[in-house]
Amino acid sequence: MRGLVREIDGLRGIAILFVMLHHFWPPGGPLAAAEDVAHLGWIGVDLFYVLSGFLITGILLDTRGEPRYFRNYLARRALRVFPLYYLVLAAAFIVFPLVEGGPWAQTEFVRSSGSPLWYVFYLGNLREAIFGTEPAYVLAILWSLSIEEQFYLSFPFVVAFLSRRALTRLLCGLLVFAPLFRLAMLLAVPSNERIQYLGTLSRLDVLALGGLLALYYRSPASAVSSPARRRALGGALLALIAAMTAAFLLDGLDRLLWFCRVFGYSLVGLTMITALFWTLEHRGTRWTAPLRWGPLCALGKICYGVYLLQRPSEVVLNKLLPHAGITPDENAVWMLFAKCGFAVAVATASWFVFEKPILGLKRFFASKAHPSLASDAAPAASDDRHDSQPPRLRASA
Repeated sequence: MRGLVREIDGLRGIAILFVMLHHFWPPGGPLAAAEDVAHLGWIGVDLFYVLSGFLITGILLDTRGEPRYFRNYLARRALRVFPLYYLVLAAAFIVFPLVEGGPWAQTEFVRSSGSPLWYVFYLGNLREAIFGTEPAYVLAILWSLSIEEQFYLSFPFVVAFLSRRALTRLLCGLLVFAPLFRLAMLLAVPSNERIQYLGTLSRLDVLALGGLLALYYRSPASAVSSPARRRALGGALLALIAAMTAAFLLDGLDRLLWFCRVFGYSLVGLTMITALFWTLEHRGTRWTAPLRWGPLCALGKICYGVYLLQRPSEVVLNKLLPHAGITPDENAVWMLFAKCGFAVAVATASWFVFEKPILGLKRFFASKAHPSLASDAAPAASDDRHDSQPPRLRASA
């Protein structure tokens, strides 16, 4: 596997579309009948988790043992994640309390969200899981980024110090541990479904699935093209989609009910990793041509900004429309398109004006073995001291 996999950006684009539909779908009006289906868009976060587990594990495996392994990885992650995140966080805790007026600590925004330190240290999801309460509207999406960052900061140490075999066993163990933990928390605290949805230990299985796929693509078995493997993947993907459809129709993907809280997240994760596996096995073919569509890949490229800025953009849009003589109508079809379009426009501006110039600094933290930087002609480095390795799959992360 050589070269940039454009289909991965296409999957990112689909994931952020799912999330926006989940957040912006009209509660009434002509689209209300499809509200339950649209709100299933929360599974876009699980697709993001699978992609993160796959890409980050791959980066760490490819660069393990190189000089400045920790420095280069952590610096590149910080340049990608921190600037926009902390800008949004600072703006939220300054602007919204000012608009409300009164003592800062007594404003509704601060009282509902808690101390900003929860979010500064990427622990917002733990606050929600422990207390079962959501923060202010514009901060409610940060829980998933907290889990991602906890993974980003801890996993380089795991990969650095574990052999390939031990890492594989750990990731397989997490596939079993996470649903058992969700079950234990369901029995211990049945009234708090937030523990299963956004507790870090509850979502480790989805990240582990991505990590296992990264390990597979760095094993000799993956170097052999197999039509039978692709057919099996296609059948498995269809079966899992059918199972998800049946679960949805039977309320098995309702995050408030016991089945989803224990098994539903596992079903979604398995479907997402199979979709990614199938996509990688069919990259560059007519089957994955829609995932290489330019606008979808462009959306995937800016998906981080879209995710962070979608709710602040919605708040700003609702304030701007009356000044243009337009009354916001939450039930109108045009409002759905306006919210999505405005969020994408704001994220596009953020990408070109703010994020992309900062990302240029990544060149100071380059590693020859990084899968997004390594030459296609470069020899593949062995992941384990005794293993051979197929050419690296390259994708931006």
